Amino acid sequence: MGRLQDDKMPLKRLFAGACLAGLAALCAATAATAAADSDPDVDLPALKFGELFKRPIGPRGLEPGPRVLALAGLRVRIVGYAVRNAEPLPQLAILAPLPVTLGDEDESYADDLPAGVVYLHDPEGGERGLARTVERCAGPASVVGRLEVGARPEADGRVSFVRLNAESARCLAAAR
Repeated sequence: MGRLQDDKMPLKRLFAGACLAGLAALCAATAATAAADSDPDVDLPALKFGELFKRPIGPRGLEPGPRVLALAGLRVRIVGYAVRNAEPLPQLAILAPLPVTLGDEDESYADDLPAGVVYLHDPEGGERGLARTVERCAGPASVVGRLEVGARPEADGRVSFVRLNAESARCLAAAR
């Protein structure tokens, strides 16, 4: 009888870990949504990460969502987390729906980057540019800019599908 209970312990721990990870993701998404509600650019259309692609994913793979297509070329506002990258590029940042850290030194054929990200192009660049402002945020950031949609090669070697030519950015939590 004791042996049977011992065999179930790893499953209980795995389930508890999965529940905690899910709760953390839910808290992060709720914080980003609540922070977006206090944004001064509230009059602009707000794009959400869940609107980037059609759901469910069909046999043709990821397809652009109707809302992202409708907003293409317009000024929009999006709230997300800066992707932490070991080697940031001067005029480029990546915004994700949850905190992500990339480390390519041991994962040349795999990537932790979710499909639904937005590339931020910063016309100014440099240490005082918008891309660095977003990367210094300890939590979510609100970014305003003109939305571009369509496949395009990026300076980091990836191909982006959704880009924002950033015009303004602000941290919704204290900066690091």
